[in-house]
Amino acid sequence: MSNKPIPCIVGFGGITPAGRGSHNLSYSRMIYDLESEKNKAQYLKHVLSLCGLIDETVETAEIDKFIKDKEQEVLKNTLMRKLDYEFFRETFWTYDYEMPANACGQLPFRLDPVKHYASRQHPKALGMSILGITDAMNDAGFDVRGAIDKYGRNKVGCFAGCAVMNMDRYSGDGLFASYPLGKRASSKHISFTLPEMTADFINAYVTGSLGITGHFIGACATSLYNMNAGVELIKSGKSELVIVGAAEAILGPPAYIGFSAMGAMATDQRMKDLQSLLGEGDELNYQNFCRPFGDNMGMVCGESAGFAILMSDRLAIETGANIRGCILNVNINADGNKKSISGPGAGNYFSVGKTFKDLEQVFGEKIFKDSCAFIAHGTGTPLNRITESHIMSTFAKEFDVANMPVTSVKSKLGHTMGTAGMDQLWAGLGALETQKLSGICTIPKLADDVFKDNLDYYLQDKEFDNRKDIVFLNSKGFGGNNATTALISSDLTRTLLEKKYSKSELGNWESKLSDTLSAREKNKSQAVNNDIQPIYDFDKDVLDLTDLKISKTNIVTSTGFDYELESDLSKDDF
Repeated sequence: MSNKPIPCIVGFGGITPAGRGSHNLSYSRMIYDLESEKNKAQYLKHVLSLCGLIDETVETAEIDKFIKDKEQEVLKNTLMRKLDYEFFRETFWTYDYEMPANACGQLPFRLDPVKHYASRQHPKALGMSILGITDAMNDAGFDVRGAIDKYGRNKVGCFAGCAVMNMDRYSGDGLFASYPLGKRASSKHISFTLPEMTADFINAYVTGSLGITGHFIGACATSLYNMNAGVELIKSGKSELVIVGAAEAILGPPAYIGFSAMGAMATDQRMKDLQSLLGEGDELNYQNFCRPFGDNMGMVCGESAGFAILMSDRLAIETGANIRGCILNVNINADGNKKSISGPGAGNYFSVGKTFKDLEQVFGEKIFKDSCAFIAHGTGTPLNRITESHIMSTFAKEFDVANMPVTSVKSKLGHTMGTAGMDQLWAGLGALETQKLSGICTIPKLADDVFKDNLDYYLQDKEFDNRKDIVFLNSKGFGGNNATTALISSDLTRTLLEKKYSKSELGNWESKLSDTLSAREKNKSQAVNNDIQPIYDFDKDVLDLTDLKISKTNIVTSTGFDYELESDLSKDDF
């Protein structure tokens, strides 16, 4: 067994159209009809609490009935639904615009994340980032910021941002519309527009990180591009703790104008035409607008934020972290020569095929027999259903995978652009931990041109027929950006750890892990009751140049941190 570090997922959180990404709360919504009554009740309460809709006048003894009575209201105000036009226009848009498409995956009810902390004209995506990273730290079950301080703020990595840009009235939209509307742009407009601002916010106001930071934009594959950066940083040994993620809030005129002009959107008119063709009636069902691998005509936009906390296996073992799974590698390939920038190419065949080879190399060819499922990019466009289904079917046959379960979470969440891969990740974690897969519930059947050999498309939520330990995550982006990885279950990750560590070392980890799991249970209760205080340390421990004591060997800060100046190079390297 190689001594190369294993990038372990020790926490995940976010703010999604289903609610909180932590503790599988959002995933409970995805498989709602399969959930226990206890999980349903916790889900409902967490959404109502998060959105400030718990009636404080209700007696404690009656709260369960109050929540149950709100069940249908919660279900109607989560996941894919009709755009809350009035709320968005009044809260986030700079100007009015008649939207050509009105289906979208929006945050629950009228959730405005920037109202949950002391924000100062923050764009929605950055508010989602603050709530999302705090949620991820809650999910971890241990003092993540304390671990960062102990490990070294100068050694922590962070890669996060969006695919397009921040584009509401406090960012890009407000900036570009200010002059034509006779208004003045603010001093914050242009900086808040920048795609990497999510990582900047996390470093400046949450972790105080002094380590490597950045954001890798790969269109709709952005999340997996950031995941690749984090995974490679850990595997290289340059960092043992990395935060990766994305936040995208594009439900507004600028994005809709652009995507509609491309002909890529599921507009109301196109859906009416499709429903007429299929004999589905004239009344639009906004919940079923996104139809991956079925008879479809375009994508549906969504908004979401998600963050994974990665640790090397060494640091995870040392801290007693809850290892929810691992990512061994991310494969990224461009499309090469092609006719149009939005058209398909060969790159995704390479990224998917190499991911299959990764698994074969580490676990052997028997791993494919029964153990894997596939969360497709699945945009809901005619071209995607053909090309991606051919890719999946081809490699399932080549690697002798029979009846590989396939789904697409965009059918319920919409296309959240840069955050799409993070949506796949929390859905993959939920699938492996519950052994239940969220299905493509928006289509009655597969389209005739979809490739089906060796694949089992889940058109409803259901339990796996046998245990799965691997979920493929696949992303395809405009411009030829393709990224694929495999999410490895906690149990299968354990088999890798057993090859590297002694029984005594694993015993020490398990002893600490029991405390982490106990804390995590309490943290879940906090998440359900919205007792998580968002971390936003504005103007805290800010350093002036005179606060630093600098020598050729180290830098000491007035806040008590002593950082050694180290080189990553060796004389033997060159």
